[in-house]
Amino acid sequence: MQSRVSVKFGAGNAFWPAPVALVSVGIENPNFFTLGVMGAPSDRPPILTISPKPYRYSYELIREHGQFVVNFPTVDMIRQVEYAGMYSGRDVDKWEKCAFTQVKGQEVEVPLIAECPVSIECRVLHEIRFQRDRGRMGTHVLVVGEMLSLSAHQEYVIEGELCWDLLDLIFRSRPASWRALGPVMGYDIRKSQPSDPRLSAERIEDRVTSLKDKALAFYREPPPLPTDEPAPPRVD
Repeated sequence: MQSRVSVKFGAGNAFWPAPVALVSVGIENPNFFTLGVMGAPSDRPPILTISPKPYRYSYELIREHGQFVVNFPTVDMIRQVEYAGMYSGRDVDKWEKCAFTQVKGQEVEVPLIAECPVSIECRVLHEIRFQRDRGRMGTHVLVVGEMLSLSAHQEYVIEGELCWDLLDLIFRSRPASWRALGPVMGYDIRKSQPSDPRLSAERIEDRVTSLKDKALAFYREPPPLPTDEPAPPRVD
């Protein structure tokens, strides 16, 4: 095996690419924000972690109500994902701007995003705050949530099981690209191969090919953001 030279980077570049989510928060005046990385450290109990920035409006709503919903958008929602991460719910109504529909959850009072094919309802168990040098607050807070309910659009459910291979989710990669999952590389030998033709490698490859055409069209003529407001200043 050929030896390779490794290049050392700061730890902040770890764990990419990762699936993007839109996290809805709040009850009386609900909001949602873009999340680039999350974790699922336990199946029993079912735990999901998110890391909002502590000075954001959405984090205030998480602390106030102790609930949140992780919604998974698809590749045709890239501009809405960008908008939700650029503008604050203090200043704009993201639901109206992104033309998203609020749906009542089964276990929490925070609404789901109807247009997102998968949503996970969570209640906050606890959070972990981090400290940087000289006692400064860390850039993010780790919020540990218990997954109470998972909802999915019917077309992605086969024989009672949610089939993630059918979902064209958005992945954020470094340094600045949006990605989608590629072709099937093989099947887990520890599992039985799917019998439904919708989950065959050939069918998934056909869908991946269609995504390539969609990506080229997006690159040639990017759709506008769902707003006419000037871009807000970057906040670190």
